[in-house]
Amino acid sequence: MNALPSQLYSPIMDMARGNRWTPFVSILCAGILWELVILYGGVNTLLMPPPSAVLVRLFEMLGPGEGAVPDFLMIRHIAWTMFALIVGFLAAAMVSSAIGLVMGMNRTVYAWLNPIISIFMVIPNIAVVPVLILWLGLGMHTVIVVVITGSCFPIIYTAAAGVQNVPTRMIWAAQTAGATRWQILTTVLLGATMPYLIAGHKLALGRAWRAVIAGEIFAATKYGVGFMIYDARTFLDTEAMFAGLIVVGLIGVSLERILFGFIERRTVEKWGVTTSKNL
Repeated sequence: MNALPSQLYSPIMDMARGNRWTPFVSILCAGILWELVILYGGVNTLLMPPPSAVLVRLFEMLGPGEGAVPDFLMIRHIAWTMFALIVGFLAAAMVSSAIGLVMGMNRTVYAWLNPIISIFMVIPNIAVVPVLILWLGLGMHTVIVVVITGSCFPIIYTAAAGVQNVPTRMIWAAQTAGATRWQILTTVLLGATMPYLIAGHKLALGRAWRAVIAGEIFAATKYGVGFMIYDARTFLDTEAMFAGLIVVGLIGVSLERILFGFIERRTVEKWGVTTSKNL
């Protein structure tokens, strides 16, 4: 008699605790609530379109265009945005990681650069965009520089903090075993600092994604998701604006969960430096 209620309620309890389907159900419920509020709440659909209309507009922009509308317009915008993001983020990741490691290993360099890093860390990236436009003009190159300035400082800060938090006994043990300075750097410091580096790059990628959208709003001239959202505002095309916002959210979440989830599984979790399991 006691087995039947547990069988009935276990799926509900699993859903309440959360499982792999919970995010999809949560988004679906939010979309249904949004639709109902628009349909029965007396909301002006010109200013706040229902999600069904937004999805229809999104699929239209993903497919062949009609008339003066280019084919696969949304894909063109996404490709332009991803190009600027990848180029800017990779440039920032390589240079900033090296600077952060040097700061962590050298107290003099850290003392000189840390005040500058601390100041730029708290400045909103969007505040720098007008200055960069004044210096560089409009175009893709300005958007890439916006991405670099928006993502480099978290990487520098976390890389330096990671090196400084490496236990000294690990370095002593490597020196006792006869390791050279280069071997200590590549095997001891980089391995122990990897969780900090990954955390810094995840934080930087989030800032880079926001920076590329902000940069496109102000500096892009033809393509880009941010440019598309701002351009749709001119024509009061709110369905296209919300479609762009959905694309921004989905790509941002996918970059963090899929890309860095794969990196963490292949590095720090595989090496046993950290774990994804609950204790």
